[in-house]
Amino acid sequence: MKDAYLYIVEKAVAFEFDSPEYGRLARKIVEMLHERKEDLTDDRVAILLNISTAETRRILQYLMKLGLVGVKKRTTEDYRIEYTWYVDDEIIRQAIKNRARVAKEKISSLIRSLTEGAFYVCPNCFMRYTLDEAVNRGGVCPICGTQLEYVENVEEINKLTKVYEILDKL
Repeated sequence: MKDAYLYIVEKAVAFEFDSPEYGRLARKIVEMLHERKEDLTDDRVAILLNISTAETRRILQYLMKLGLVGVKKRTTEDYRIEYTWYVDDEIIRQAIKNRARVAKEKISSLIRSLTEGAFYVCPNCFMRYTLDEAVNRGGVCPICGTQLEYVENVEEINKLTKVYEILDKL
């Protein structure tokens, strides 16, 4: 389960910041937070990983927005607001549960769209077209010029239903 969580963290950050390096950095941050089992400030995380505090803060704030890390707010003795970050098993469980819920919603929507009729797909760029769209385009993908292929709805619905059932067990 932790591997799935780490994958989600890495890919989400890499996509958001358009940087695989940021994704790997996010993975290191959450691995360290989970292993240490303590709440750490972003400054402390940056020092422990020898990275920029600004980068650390940016990644942690994005992960917090997605619910992939926990944060606690407290007032210090000198009346400053301090945020500490953590990752525990409950955060991991909730992150995977939320991701599975979103995936199930998308799969459900896709299954509904498949029951509405035949469609064609480009085997090169994976764009989908209704029967009418495929006929209007002469059976050729307007993006890359590849011949469109008919997709058997029943087979696709069965595959998607199996994936939905697996996610439902989570």
